[in-house]
Amino acid sequence: MNKFLKSALVILSMLVSIVIGSAVAAVVYVLAVIVTPSAFTDFGSMSFAEKATAIDNYLNSHWFAFPSVVIGHATAPFVSVTLLVAFIRLINRGLEVKLKIWYFALLIICLWIFVDFVMDLVVLPVGPMLASIDASVSLVLGIIAFVIAGGLRKHEGTERVSTEDGVYRG
Repeated sequence: MNKFLKSALVILSMLVSIVIGSAVAAVVYVLAVIVTPSAFTDFGSMSFAEKATAIDNYLNSHWFAFPSVVIGHATAPFVSVTLLVAFIRLINRGLEVKLKIWYFALLIICLWIFVDFVMDLVVLPVGPMLASIDASVSLVLGIIAFVIAGGLRKHEGTERVSTEDGVYRG
């Protein structure tokens, strides 16, 4: 039962962090659309080449268009990884288990980088250079979120190996 509970809580925490990260990215996207209104009314009926040309013209005419995309895409892994590390640390503390947090954070960061590449190369074709910049910023912010949320901290529960007198040498 303990393994099932642990697995269920980890899966639930990953799903919740992905959903909340997506919601935050959507809010940032809506705010970016307010700042730089979109000129694409019939974007769904365009061919891939027409989409690429329209996106290129739009990026050249609006200076804040690509930074707003990068900000929107980078907030999702930042929020998701921060929440996931917090949830996994709570699971570790509550169930008294030692889950490797970075496994799950790496999985979430890879997911968001994949989503960035799909969005930047397939849905809204901005080109490989801008897609690489977008994915790199998402990766860096995901790592920063992991560090800020405490993913690199050592466990210091009841099994602590150092005391005020010194370090246990074993």
